[in-house]
Amino acid sequence: MLGLVGGESPSSVAAPGRLTQGASFFEWHDRGQKELGVVEELVIALNRSTKLALREAREFSPDPPDCVCLDAAGKSVAIEVAEVVCEEAARRNAQGFHVYRHWRPGELAAHVSRELADKDSKVFHGGPYRSIVVCLFTDEPALTVEQAELELANSKFGPFSQLTEGYLLFSYRAATQSYPIVELRF
Repeated sequence: MLGLVGGESPSSVAAPGRLTQGASFFEWHDRGQKELGVVEELVIALNRSTKLALREAREFSPDPPDCVCLDAAGKSVAIEVAEVVCEEAARRNAQGFHVYRHWRPGELAAHVSRELADKDSKVFHGGPYRSIVVCLFTDEPALTVEQAELELANSKFGPFSQLTEGYLLFSYRAATQSYPIVELRF
């Protein structure tokens, strides 16, 4: 549901797979730089919390994958990026309205499931890859880390034929001086 300043509340369904103007914290001048910026923050967050020692993130062409980095053993890791955003809210905000989506129970898990299925269906170039990671990112104002953790803790995604890991990356939180991540269970 969209919340509109002034009380209007039209319903909306978020569409998977597009990078939009929705996550303003992650905006860059072009798509490749936006994806790389998201991946760089994911790598920092993962290295801090899991000691994966990922390094040397770079854009990859031809897409997919969006980016490639190296693991501790020097093996290539593919990373696909997608934004968790309500497209209707993003469209209305671009028109000057001040709206946001109220994520109801189950909607985030359904959105994540669609994104992951879409990413798993792609033909990845440049492999072989030790792993294929999906980084979903969000700056949705009415979606909290705690809400995502609670909903996604009871969700298991897959099975997938290619994807090996997935994470939901939130925009910077001053209180923790970090970009929180929620691991997606496969």
